[in-house]
Amino acid sequence: MSPPESSATSQTVQVRHAPGKGRALTTTTTLRPGTTILATTTPLLLLPSVANLSSICTHCLRSGSSPPRACTRCHSAYYCGPTCQRAHWRAVHSVECKPLSRLRAAGRGPLPTLVRLLVQALLKESIAQELADLEGNVEAIRSEAGGTRWADIEVMALGACACAGVGTGEEQVRRACELMCKIQTNAFNWSEDNPDQTAVFVEPTLAMINHSCVPSAEVQVAGRNIVLRASMAIQAGEEIEITYIDYTLPRPKRNEALAPYNFQCQCPRCRGNLNIYQASALYPHLDLNCFSLAPEVSQVHQHPAVVDTQKAAAANTQAGKVLADIESSATPDTESSQHASLCHRYQRCKNFAESDFWAMAPLPHLVADASSYYAAEENWSFALTTACLMATACDSYRYPPPFHSVRVQDLFRIAKLLSNTAADTSSLSQPPSSVVSKSDLNTRVQDTLKDIDQVSLCQMLLMMALRLIPEEFVKEWDLAVDAQDMLKDIGQLPGRDKALTLINAWATNPEADQSRKFFQYAVVDPVHTLASLGKEALEHEFRGA
Repeated sequence: MSPPESSATSQTVQVRHAPGKGRALTTTTTLRPGTTILATTTPLLLLPSVANLSSICTHCLRSGSSPPRACTRCHSAYYCGPTCQRAHWRAVHSVECKPLSRLRAAGRGPLPTLVRLLVQALLKESIAQELADLEGNVEAIRSEAGGTRWADIEVMALGACACAGVGTGEEQVRRACELMCKIQTNAFNWSEDNPDQTAVFVEPTLAMINHSCVPSAEVQVAGRNIVLRASMAIQAGEEIEITYIDYTLPRPKRNEALAPYNFQCQCPRCRGNLNIYQASALYPHLDLNCFSLAPEVSQVHQHPAVVDTQKAAAANTQAGKVLADIESSATPDTESSQHASLCHRYQRCKNFAESDFWAMAPLPHLVADASSYYAAEENWSFALTTACLMATACDSYRYPPPFHSVRVQDLFRIAKLLSNTAADTSSLSQPPSSVVSKSDLNTRVQDTLKDIDQVSLCQMLLMMALRLIPEEFVKEWDLAVDAQDMLKDIGQLPGRDKALTLINAWATNPEADQSRKFFQYAVVDPVHTLASLGKEALEHEFRGA
């Protein structure tokens, strides 16, 4: 049901030279899939994005039941309590508070996130010294044709120098430009499935890790904990690789996203121009999915996108064209325009859906947006069916490790939606007007939900999610805290003795024959049934005229 719970320390990694890559991070010991390789709560730089500055704690990145309180001097840092405020003051805010206060007094808005990180580096020499050892691609950026990126960096550097009060002479701005290049090159953007929890951080050890579109490790964030976790077995002496970009995209879009890093990816997927299913087939531990929502992933080698190479190659080429077409369309700003946009996108992606290529971009983005669209309408049953489709047909192939953070978020999202559909089903509430016209499909969805033990399914999904999170970080990850709260509420429901006996037996020994059968019956089969209805929902809702 889950990977090992072992963890490693920073002593298990070392920096070595990698031919053609420069510095690389390698492991000194063999690591099993799911192992925590290293973790830190003290990254060199860490800051919420401007859009989310006032909604999460600037120090711990947690959102509480009440909004964080602003620093009374600068109103540019927000804290969940005095402990975080004191810690952040010691870490960096003591040097930036006064300059930020001057900006506020002058009527200026908040600094862009990267500019503020640069201000911190200019004001705290220890930060600048650690940044100095990192790659910044300074000369490559400076010599780029057109020079627009370097011009932008100069503007940000000049603003940071002025804010920090270090002078705006040629030497000061030159140094600031170099530091900004290093920050941009090595910064990680983080979002925990929630636009209200987004931050940027720089961690020097992680900055030593090279990129691959078939990564062997993943960076996960739990509160202020930044965790490097093995996605697959890594042998002693082997290089650890992560992804810098959304590696599920077609190769042209990946190359575009990697352009600022000034290198050409030579991973197996890029060399062979593999589609997402072929890349998934490279994962050496597909059997881990036998205890996931999508055990069929272990048979991805038999998927049409892998077997039929000619058809797969054509779809791979088409994916890039469709993605470019969709990205050129206007962003919807109203509910009606959002619906029209989803209709347009579905029509462009329809060939992928009919070929059962649900994991091929940009179809997963459409499914995710459709589920969000239904949820915004409080059409919980259709939001659930499309979320199940996302979890089984899209993300399970895009992210083959079942403990990948996206897969864990899928489990929690379905569980949350089940808490709504269970209530709706029991009260026999009417669906929104948008689906009344689809009476046959809606009736089948409601009948399916009535036949499912939604409470038990919700409980088991929450238990799976918690089991897939490293135990030492459960208390730090908001998703895990919410999952535990939901499990407590479920535990108070009466009349579930028989179901609890089966669930507890499954949780104790998931590999037992009876547990496997129960898991198939109580989790896999109903989720796949709902996912099939999700496919129908998309066809009915967004097929257009």
